Amino acid sequence: MEKIMLLIKDLPKIKVVDKVIFDAKVSNRKILIVPVNTIRHTTYNPLSRTKEGAKLKRLIESVSKNGIIYPILITADRNVVDGNRRLAAARAAGLENIDCIICNLDPDEAFKTVNTTAEKIAGKGWLEIARTGGIRSLPVKELAEYNELFDLIGTYGVDLLIQQNLGLGVLSLCKIVCSYGTTKRLEEVIIKTALNKLTNKLNAIIRSDKPREEKVVEMDLILSNGDKDV
Repeated sequence: MEKIMLLIKDLPKIKVVDKVIFDAKVSNRKILIVPVNTIRHTTYNPLSRTKEGAKLKRLIESVSKNGIIYPILITADRNVVDGNRRLAAARAAGLENIDCIICNLDPDEAFKTVNTTAEKIAGKGWLEIARTGGIRSLPVKELAEYNELFDLIGTYGVDLLIQQNLGLGVLSLCKIVCSYGTTKRLEEVIIKTALNKLTNKLNAIIRSDKPREEKVVEMDLILSNGDKDV
């Protein structure tokens, strides 16, 4: 026994190092623990993202069991930039606090950068799949939407949407805009929305509590900016 103890004593001392922080640095954007009731869902976020359903239910169950796995991104004013569904799930699960990272970008630019994305299928959006010869692989609903979009805006418009990283969802959004009575035709609304990446701003107007007439004025104003580009 004595020999064994001597052998252990002679072994080199092993320093236990956390591999996660071994070569890492602490950024200026530290993770903050913020009261859930002080954070606001952004008006840029479409209602469909946080509506009740199977996906949100699964997320609530996960949050109840494991908490929030990764932080949400918020502005200094505590508006959500990315993580509206996680915030909704946290509220439903009864969490009092949530991990957050503060985004220092201009809010409009941040929302546009983070949230204006195409629907992805194996790394590609439906539009890109259809445009590059895979139109027959689209589901019935997406195929109908693509054909309608193509009839409205043609090759140029579809390529513009892909270039701007917008997906098929732009069609339903622009139809809602037109239903409010904007002076623009549907195809104009789609092109203007793509050129200036207006999806977030239009969603914000639609979701606001302003009177219908005021919404139409605001929509016409932002859609009319840069008419020379159309």
